[in-house]
Amino acid sequence: MKKVISIIIIIALTLGVSKLAGDHFRYELYQWAVDFETDQAGLVAKSALINDRQYYYLERKLPTATETVLLLHGFSADKSNWLRFVQALPDHYHVLALDLMGHGEHPIDLTLQYSIENQMAYVQAFVAQKTQGPIHLVGNSMGGAIASLYAATYTDKIQSLLLISPAGVHDIASEMDKLLAENTNPLIANSIEQFYQVVDFVMEDAPFIPGPILKVQAEKAVERFALYQKIFADIRGDMKKNLDSRFSAIQAPTLILWGTKDRVIHPDNIKRYATLIPNASSRLLDGIGHLAMLEVPRVSARAFIELSSQLKDK
Repeated sequence: MKKVISIIIIIALTLGVSKLAGDHFRYELYQWAVDFETDQAGLVAKSALINDRQYYYLERKLPTATETVLLLHGFSADKSNWLRFVQALPDHYHVLALDLMGHGEHPIDLTLQYSIENQMAYVQAFVAQKTQGPIHLVGNSMGGAIASLYAATYTDKIQSLLLISPAGVHDIASEMDKLLAENTNPLIANSIEQFYQVVDFVMEDAPFIPGPILKVQAEKAVERFALYQKIFADIRGDMKKNLDSRFSAIQAPTLILWGTKDRVIHPDNIKRYATLIPNASSRLLDGIGHLAMLEVPRVSARAFIELSSQLKDK
């Protein structure tokens, strides 16, 4: 972690990344940083056409790999959210990190329906094409809701389930819920300044990100403003369908991680979420926000390793 940060800082200084030079080279620096951390994780960027639909994903498939884990990011994020998490995983995991519909490298398309169930069907087509046998499934936020519904629907395909601040149970209002009631969405940015506020809102202990790289991320998010509004509306509609009533069908050993400083979904929802899933345990992470796999990637990865390793001991 410190080595990665140091190298980025050195390159930024070499390029003369103060305000003027940093603005000029920010896309080059952004792509270099993403490529560097992707390589550090042993991942390769790939795409595939499955059932006439395009898929974008990262894959690590080493000769020593014996188990497969699929990683599902949250709303307005993408597959790169898992880079540092994957860096902490042993080589025996075949890793797949998928861009969910409407996110990452997907083009902007306002005609599609981005419901949790449609996203789950999208994931299922990918799993059927790109994996063999049961898999470990990890999901954060929106990806957690998709992962939960998937595990409840395809019970024989899941070895273990790790949920990180998952959507799906919202009995206790969060800071975000209160802002939404005031017609303010703290997860969608319509300007670079708003994006910086989004970052502060979703993470309590955010990793260091050089200014030029953060600005590129902001510009990419602002470009998708209308699309993210559409996706969020589709997801909010799902919350009225009582999808959580299906979680009791989940059979895989499940661990739910939740940051105590989560402003997006109130951490006290962990209690009911855990009671809905028969084989679930839960753990609160003190001082962490909504994105534990980014804020404390090694802690999150260790929790997954412990969960999946339990299966070998039985």
